[in-house]
Amino acid sequence: MIAAIVLMAIISIILVWINLPGTFVFLLLIFCFDFFLRTTFHYFIGFPENFLMIMLIIFVVAEAIEFLLNAIMVKLYGGKNSSAFLSILGAIVGATIGNLILPIIGAFLGLIIGAYLVTYYNEKSLGEDSEKAAQIAKSTTWSYVLAKSMKASIILMFMFYLILN
Repeated sequence: MIAAIVLMAIISIILVWINLPGTFVFLLLIFCFDFFLRTTFHYFIGFPENFLMIMLIIFVVAEAIEFLLNAIMVKLYGGKNSSAFLSILGAIVGATIGNLILPIIGAFLGLIIGAYLVTYYNEKSLGEDSEKAAQIAKSTTWSYVLAKSMKASIILMFMFYLILN
């Protein structure tokens, strides 16, 4: 059982870092795992009441923080609203292309490089000088790294809770 929970957490963390909804996948996997154990082996994991609902709320808040953090960082460094939106698209495209080239690691690198390049290009095309555009692009990159680290940490905390429970 511990190995299954750890495997679900690893898969979910990888999905988080390649810009897919790994937190919600983790929640779905835990729900399915609990359902499978209950129906097949009549084994109850022993979740506290409303545990899955609490997990869902925490994951929704983490997703909201991720997108708000990106927008706040862009605005904090003087970027345009379009840069915040385009950095999300750049991260998704970069992660997809990176994953095709070098699975998992390429997705992580593609996410960072894609967000940086798209934000930098957008700010340059809107009239910012190179130094200012680079500063804004770095802010989006750091917001992604911080948000992904936060979501991965939340998954790890729930994993340890499930193992120790």
